[in-house]
Amino acid sequence: LRAIRRATHDDDVLAIILEVDSGGGGITASDIIYKALLDFKRGRPDRRVVALCGDTAASGAYYIALASDHIIAHPTTITGSIGVLVQSVNLRELAMKHGVKDVTIKSGANKDLLNPLTDFTEQQQGILQAVVDAMHARFVSLVVEHRDLTEEAVLPLADGRIFTATEALKQGLIDETGYWEDAMTR
Repeated sequence: LRAIRRATHDDDVLAIILEVDSGGGGITASDIIYKALLDFKRGRPDRRVVALCGDTAASGAYYIALASDHIIAHPTTITGSIGVLVQSVNLRELAMKHGVKDVTIKSGANKDLLNPLTDFTEQQQGILQAVVDAMHARFVSLVVEHRDLTEEAVLPLADGRIFTATEALKQGLIDETGYWEDAMTR
């Protein structure tokens, strides 16, 4: 992020080759880097960003790559995983069997939404599902915007599945398969 921001303020930098090799991460961190790349390009209309995907460019890593003008995946890249999740485990029954009791003092009924020692209610599931759905809708809208695809084309691909580079190219999620030399020419 610091390097992108430095490049944004350096008039001599005309392009960024963004090497992407990650299974993803938090949506906010991904969105911050995504915006920084857009800011870099907005600084001067002749600037470009090319994403070069390594072993994996999935989930948040693919989200970041969407800010690129051109996405290149190595022939062996795994990409996609367009989706959002909130995950936890519920240990309530196990804890009860071993005499472990939950002691939580909270300011509201939902403050400990994913407390692993309490039951998860339908209302709480609805709260979290609404958040996940909103974040997923944003992710899908960015794919639609940056990959010049329709929502109808993206939604079947946005169930969290991963793709080989060949399949991602076929589906329009990347622009080409290639290597560093190819990124240099874009």
